Amino acid sequence: MAKKLKAESLLELEFISDPQLSPDGKRIAAVHTAITSPEDSPENKEKAPGYRSRIYLYDQKGEALAFTQGHKTDSSPRFSPDGKFLAFLSQREDDKTQLFVMPLAGGEAKKLTDFKSGVSEFCWHPESQSLAFVSRGDWQDEAGEKGQGRIIERMFYKINGTGFKPSEVAQIYLFDLNKNKSKKLSKLKSDPSELVFSPDGTVLYFSAAKNSKDEDVWKSNLWRLPLKGGKAQALVENLEQAFTPSPSPDGKQLAFFAHKEQDNFASPVGLWLVASEGGEAQLLSGDLDAVHSAGGDSQYGALPNTAQWSPDSRYVYVAINRQGRGQLSRLEPSTGRIRALYKGDHVVSSFHHQSGFFAFILETPAQPGELYLRDRRGRVSQLSKVNEDFVKKYALAEPGQAQYARAKRGPRLNYWQLEPSKARKDKAMVLQVHGGPHTNYGYGFYFEFQLLAAAGYTVVYGNPRGSSSYGQNFATAILGGYGTVDADDILSIAHSARQNHVKTDAPMHLTGGSYGGFMTNWLLGQTDEFKSAVTQRGISNWLSFYGSSDIGYRFSDLEVAGNPWEQTELLWQQSPLKYVANISTPLLIIHAEEDHRCPIEQAEQLYIALKSLGKAPTKFLRFPAENHELSRSGRPDRRIQRLQAILDWFEDYA
Repeated sequence: MAKKLKAESLLELEFISDPQLSPDGKRIAAVHTAITSPEDSPENKEKAPGYRSRIYLYDQKGEALAFTQGHKTDSSPRFSPDGKFLAFLSQREDDKTQLFVMPLAGGEAKKLTDFKSGVSEFCWHPESQSLAFVSRGDWQDEAGEKGQGRIIERMFYKINGTGFKPSEVAQIYLFDLNKNKSKKLSKLKSDPSELVFSPDGTVLYFSAAKNSKDEDVWKSNLWRLPLKGGKAQALVENLEQAFTPSPSPDGKQLAFFAHKEQDNFASPVGLWLVASEGGEAQLLSGDLDAVHSAGGDSQYGALPNTAQWSPDSRYVYVAINRQGRGQLSRLEPSTGRIRALYKGDHVVSSFHHQSGFFAFILETPAQPGELYLRDRRGRVSQLSKVNEDFVKKYALAEPGQAQYARAKRGPRLNYWQLEPSKARKDKAMVLQVHGGPHTNYGYGFYFEFQLLAAAGYTVVYGNPRGSSSYGQNFATAILGGYGTVDADDILSIAHSARQNHVKTDAPMHLTGGSYGGFMTNWLLGQTDEFKSAVTQRGISNWLSFYGSSDIGYRFSDLEVAGNPWEQTELLWQQSPLKYVANISTPLLIIHAEEDHRCPIEQAEQLYIALKSLGKAPTKFLRFPAENHELSRSGRPDRRIQRLQAILDWFEDYA
């Protein structure tokens, strides 16, 4: 008999990420992350559960072998092009991540770098005799270590999950395995990322802003750096967050991802193509989202989505995100035709292609991510079973077919319902609102949703206007009007779910995080139809968000269409705090103290206002040493406390 899922059941999940095929496609490397107890890590000073990531090697039958045995984080496995070595990043001796390489035939891992700042990423040269990597060398944050004052001169000076942006620009290095030493290749003015060599190994491609001013406004270039002397040259300039360049095997073209419209952060992230020597870039994916943006709270680790080419350079493989699904797909640049290679109600969160094989991570609403393989004949098999016992042990709910709702004069909206195996007596429902706002709900796995269903709640979740995976017009409909058509859509989803429910007058609770937290705050100021609510890492005041968030100054201009000194009233009109006096719904506020994306001052303003007014029962749950990613990658015991607090709050107001 299946057991009832509890908040503590989170500790039993295992997370799989970063699938990588060997050159011949016969072996697959992937990162396994398990939640550890304090006893598993004697050096754990906090005496709290944590995470341990190790690299595993699979064969095509699903037999797995632990390739590394690190006690902290082993990540980014990459096979050498000749198939003899596996390079990876690891935290072994201290908290700095360094580059290692190990023979696949067996032997000890060799440490290639020992920089005080560590290594952030790397890639193999096609001849397997060297690796390019990114590092700040021996730079150290002396101000932070010595507790000194900091001089801030730029706008993008802090990053959620990182803290203060390092003052030293990272550079590209090349490690020669034969000479056993590295040399610096670049003198860049902004941090590089997404390194990849040309097929002939003469050029290194990467993404970086031209300078700090461009980086401050989210502009980046694609660059080509000749390996034998010469400066980096910009191939494509002034793109809205261009990333993951991928050269074609014939060396003629470069595929990359960037927003469909420059200066429009809300537009779909599309697949683009440019000649390897530079020129006019061409959008291939039209109005589709060509990268993974479907939501899930049980993904841990890197989930790369680099465009992959067929050996004859005829096709490009991507994971198309459409209407809540993430499907492995083939795009033909010459015709623009797109074909799904593996259809279904699922989300492919990451994939890698090699020699006609595809390794990918797939999840569904009732199955956490697992590793799969698609062979040359198109046959798909599941390789990993890291969460098989978890799925068998607990009665996980299935959402069934998508439901539809429509606000007045609005588009048709997708939403889903997770029905409990044993409903509560009051048949209560919980309405979930996703973050972003340019992400989407659909066929990803949410532990939180399953937990609520196990507690007897019908969980309702859908995609209002502003969500990704439905095209540009849908995603951009809310710009400059947060709390208008998006609020109409969410309420229409709530009303449709009620009409289709076994008890049409059943109580409905409300929750959401980030943008979902904003919408929770907003709706409570507009209606009293929810029995209770939990707002998480939300926004209450766009005027103060502009200067306190790591991205606020740019996000506010693009999303709510203004700044505090010129469009004061426009920002205030879209701020839930303006309507706080209308709130009477019991509200639990959950926020992390080191959240730089939606700073905790947003929660503090809302909490004090509600307490001052005294109309709505209100509590404030603050988490130390956590950031915007608390619900997805926070310390496990804190994640459990958060989940239990949500359950308890809804129960208190049943």
